[in-house]
Amino acid sequence: MQTITHLFSFFRGRPQAPEERSQEQARKKDVVEKLARAVVARRLEAPAALFLELNRPIGFLFSQAAFFARPFLSFFLRPEDVEAAAEVLDDPRALDQLLDRIGELTAQENH
Repeated sequence: MQTITHLFSFFRGRPQAPEERSQEQARKKDVVEKLARAVVARRLEAPAALFLELNRPIGFLFSQAAFFARPFLSFFLRPEDVEAAAEVLDDPRALDQLLDRIGELTAQENH
């Protein structure tokens, strides 16, 4: 049994220091804000919400595709932003934050 556990140990994330974790959360929050503002500015709230909800189960695959396409996406975004966006796609809580922020910005724009 030890061998099987060892084979899959690389899936577990490494422990993070509290300041490292807070920096990562702040970076994700910034990326969520940028993505939400970009979606609302282009009036793509409904398609973005539909896309995110339908593809929630395979968010991990999209995040890995973003890592793979990082050289091509770097023409449009900074590499750090591509990495953070991939992490947002992989994190269900961050997807919820993104959908909530899109809804908030849409409500602000309509009033």
